Order: sequence, then structure tokens, then C-alpha cells
Amino acid sequence: MERLWSRENLGIATFPLMEEGLEGFLVFAASLGLNYVEIRSERPYAFPQDIGKKETERIGEKLTSFSLEPIIHTAVYDINLASLNPLIRKASIRQTVESIKFAAKIGAKIVIIHPGRLPKDYPPMYMKNSRINLLTSLNVMARMAGRMGVMLAIENSPRGTAHRLVATPQEHLYILKRLGSPHLGALLDLGHAYTWGLDLRQYIRFMAEYILLFHLHDNRGGADEHLPLGKGNVDLKGIMGEIQRLTKHHPLILNMRRREDIEESIKFLEKMGKGRGLGRLLGKKGVPITEVGGS
Repeated sequence: MERLWSRENLGIATFPLMEEGLEGFLVFAASLGLNYVEIRSERPYAFPQDIGKKETERIGEKLTSFSLEPIIHTAVYDINLASLNPLIRKASIRQTVESIKFAAKIGAKIVIIHPGRLPKDYPPMYMKNSRINLLTSLNVMARMAGRMGVMLAIENSPRGTAHRLVATPQEHLYILKRLGSPHLGALLDLGHAYTWGLDLRQYIRFMAEYILLFHLHDNRGGADEHLPLGKGNVDLKGIMGEIQRLTKHHPLILNMRRREDIEESIKFLEKMGKGRGLGRLLGKKGVPITEVGGS
């Protein structure tokens, strides 16, 4: 199937050095001619409890005026949906539900969720308990997502000090198949997967049926560096070719730390597209998010 490779597939995520706030971020995304913006629903980005009804409506109006499709990333700080502490897990579910409600209010169709972790000081035998807790949490939130008309995208985790629940494609697929909810899919963070030394093209093929979107950033294989594309060792040409073989458009979200890194990454994609025959990276916007996902 011939496929148009254009900026209609691309988006950017809110980044730590976002000096001009959420509105400035939206202006920046629109100036780049992108289609998607991924908004983190916590301070200092867009914490739902800080945003009243009028401000929520204003954000929705801004998104519409800029022709931007919103994607919500749930809170990460202090959140652990797999926690062995029932009070922490309950609070994590409540805060994630707030993100889902916020997403529905501003017209987002995808909500990204981190799967949680088991702190490194726990013996690995407790992983089973954490996984059960994660499944229980996701089951609750999938029902909420169904009522709100959004999809939940479970993100794979990078290598780190804690025990990770979703590090491999097998673990990723297990969560989705175990729950079997039509309101759950996968966010494949390619930079995270690379920190584990995984075959990224194989990961894409393995998860193709469930992928809703991708995170793009680079690293050198040892840590989750979120480098501009081309500054690490990720086989970007190979994975872009693999993504093109999928039969539906998927948002490709640039997940960087600075404005300059995003601009550099877009230039890298443009150059790579011209050199590899991947199609035009500069193209007409307009693929609605209802067409996103699947294979």
C-alpha cells in the first residue's frame, strides 16, 4: 500500500524547558505545521484540578483554531498504578481518571498511561503482585475510558533502577490481551525500547495490531536520554520503513527536552525522507484521529 509520509503524522509532546506555557506550546506546534500535540496532564503543564471550566473551554478553542489534534499523557510524578501500597494505588487511579475526564473535555481521543513499577528494593518475586495490581487498575480505567469515548494507550517503560512491568513486546502484549478491552491499545516508545537492546522493527511487527501511536526520540542505548533524532544510535531509517508498512496512519510524537531539539529532529526527518524515498515529510494536514490505530 502506497503511503503519504507527511507532517500530518507528526506531533510534539510538552517538554521540560517550555518557557511560554501551554499556549506558547500550541503556537509553536502550529507554526511547525504539525497535526498532533501531546499534553502532559500535570504541573507545570496542564494539571486538571488547576484548570476550571472556562479555561478548559479556552484550551479546546485554541486547539480547534490551530487545527491541532490533542493527545493527553496522564500524570507521571508520584503515580504508580501497580503500587503494592493500596492507598498509593487508589490515589494514582483517581488522578489518572482526572486526566481521562480532562481529555474528553478538550476533545482528545487518546490518553497515554505509564504502567507503573516495582521499586528496586523489592525482591523480584513481588512482580506478580504488581502486575495483578496494574491489571486491576487498568480494568477500572478502561471502563471509564469507554464511557468517556477515549482510548487508553499503555506505554512501554525504559531501562531504569526500578523493576519494570512493560519492558518487552511480550509484556506489552500480555497486558493488552489479558484485559481484552476495546478501549486499550499500545503506545510504542521506540527510544524506551532501544534502552533494552530490543529489535525495534520486530517490536513494531509484534504489536502492529494494537499500536495507537509512537514516541520518537534518540539515545545511545544505555539510558533514556531523549536526544534529537540522529544524535543517538537508534536505527531510525529502519523503523520508519517498518512504520510505513502499517496499513493505517499512526501519530508519531517527537518527545524531546527542548524546542531546538524538536526543530532539529524535524529537519532530520525531512532529510531522511528525501534520501530514502519515504515520501514527503512536508504535506497537507488533516488525517482525523478517528482513523488512527490498528494495522
